[in-house]
Amino acid sequence: MNTQFDLQKYYEETSSGASVDNSMLYEFINTFPYVILWGASFQGQAIGKRLLDEGIHIENYWDIRAEEIKECNGIKVIEPFTCKDAERTLVILCIGNRVIFGGLKRELLEKGYSNIIEGDRLYMGILCPFTVDTGVNARRCSQTMECRQIYCHRLGNILSKQNCSSENPIHLTSVTLVINSRCSLGCKFCTSYMNEYPQKKRTDIPFEQICNDIDVFFDAVDSVGTVTVMGGEPFMHPQISQIIEKLCTKKNFGLISIATSGTWPIKEEHLTGLHDERVNISFSNYTESITENQKEWFYKNIETVKKSGVCYTVGLFSPEWIIPSTLYHLDITEQEMTEKKQSCTHWDQLKNGKLHPCDFATALYSLDIADYPSDYVELDANVSNELMREKIRTYLERPYYLSCGHHRRGNGMTSKAAEQGYYDFKSKPEEIGEK
Repeated sequence: MNTQFDLQKYYEETSSGASVDNSMLYEFINTFPYVILWGASFQGQAIGKRLLDEGIHIENYWDIRAEEIKECNGIKVIEPFTCKDAERTLVILCIGNRVIFGGLKRELLEKGYSNIIEGDRLYMGILCPFTVDTGVNARRCSQTMECRQIYCHRLGNILSKQNCSSENPIHLTSVTLVINSRCSLGCKFCTSYMNEYPQKKRTDIPFEQICNDIDVFFDAVDSVGTVTVMGGEPFMHPQISQIIEKLCTKKNFGLISIATSGTWPIKEEHLTGLHDERVNISFSNYTESITENQKEWFYKNIETVKKSGVCYTVGLFSPEWIIPSTLYHLDITEQEMTEKKQSCTHWDQLKNGKLHPCDFATALYSLDIADYPSDYVELDANVSNELMREKIRTYLERPYYLSCGHHRRGNGMTSKAAEQGYYDFKSKPEEIGEK
């Protein structure tokens, strides 16, 4: 086994935006008797094809839809963890959904599969056509289903090098712009905790406030890789078209991904401002968990968007989700909170005048569970760009967020993605009679 190969260094190289020499990587993969690709969808198909072209033997694909798929790239697809020799097996985790990615990786380690390559990092090195020298084709980048641009450090680093105008720049891989707290679904395990919002808080954020947040934030930072626009359900906001038009006046980001379930009517007037080449509507596919009426709207909305000429993608149905953390405080130490922040890929959120570190921290504040001023930045238009930059920098560089003291890891997987219903995330088990 090639113990000299430094996988973390390889990840750094693939994320950097530079061209990568993959010869040692292929040698490293070939030292394993068994190579498994977990995930037989777009990313797994693309990575598998490239590895086969390089002469690498792939033992099997893993996928929980094994009976349905049967084979991928001519290789048999079997159920996950049906492998006899975990110690000598290399698992390439080709799961694009980062919501469940961490839970699957922990499950691998718990079952003795310690040799793991992250598929999206591998994709950056062996398949991504973009470098610092070539720049990024936004349309090509947003349309592929083989990688998830909202999690792409390579995209962020390419843009950061192209927008480096200061000695101490601020670059973010991804930022989410939350435009409302209303949703057309009631997912039991929503990672934004929509079901916990009382009726009076199920509102659209005023257009003027959103414009303020866009101006203050984007004028203060150097670049952002991907901006995700979401809610709730973003197409429930009557001014979504104007919001996207406003966002597109900023030039220091790469892509916009509008995250929708597709279960709320999308009208032509919603799409008039969405023809910028950086914009993509990302339909999540929850068709096995929603009503027949919602399914009809899902397919109608796809046709409406298709006819409009606006870019869009339709996700595969995800058979399961990760169960998000409860929201109450866990009474943990500063060291534990520091470790949590260090190991967490937090995706900053702009919502209603504030910059929060993640959807979890946003929910704690929005639901009046905890108000930690050090955990967010007030997006004040009366503050100079220079001072706002310093506020954002200080916030980003904190060793931990107090919100981390509420976050519980490893909560398991749901039996069904987008399952409708209610789960109490706010109460402690003893308060609701659970053991």
